[in-house]
Amino acid sequence: MASLIQALAVAEHLNFRHAANALGVAQSSVSARVKALEEDLGIVLFERHARGVRLTEAGRHFVERVTAGIDQLEHAVRTAGMVARGEHGRLRIGVHALILGSFLSKLLDRFRGQHRSIEIEITEGTARDCVMLVRSNGLDLTFVAGSPEFSDCHARRIWSERLLAALPSSHSLAD
Repeated sequence: MASLIQALAVAEHLNFRHAANALGVAQSSVSARVKALEEDLGIVLFERHARGVRLTEAGRHFVERVTAGIDQLEHAVRTAGMVARGEHGRLRIGVHALILGSFLSKLLDRFRGQHRSIEIEITEGTARDCVMLVRSNGLDLTFVAGSPEFSDCHARRIWSERLLAALPSSHSLAD
């Protein structure tokens, strides 16, 4: 990794001494590492001149790919920390039914607004199916109706909501 960073610094400054100064290391260290990297790769990255260096075509290609790789590595490290803190990632939720305007719908909308870098994936199913998915790590959590007891799951009552039955007024059970 040190060799790659030093090679990138040389590519940026096009000068071993300037690259070494920018990195706070000896010029001989940068020269030796870049030379060893070229030998390991079996390619010449830089054309050396008295006043500095110039990237070869292979060197230009290499620097572009290494820069992209380091950017991806930095992104992976940054997002891994965010995922570990619960600030980024995916939340897989099981529901029996998601009714627009309901408490659960409003709760999920509020969560989405407060945690924009967390993707919410909703799976509809019966309470039994969703609990089985939680147990098998197919879901992170599920919302179930009633007060079921699951010895192997943590459960908490978070709301109660009145449900209504709608019938045509002419139905025999309407009264």
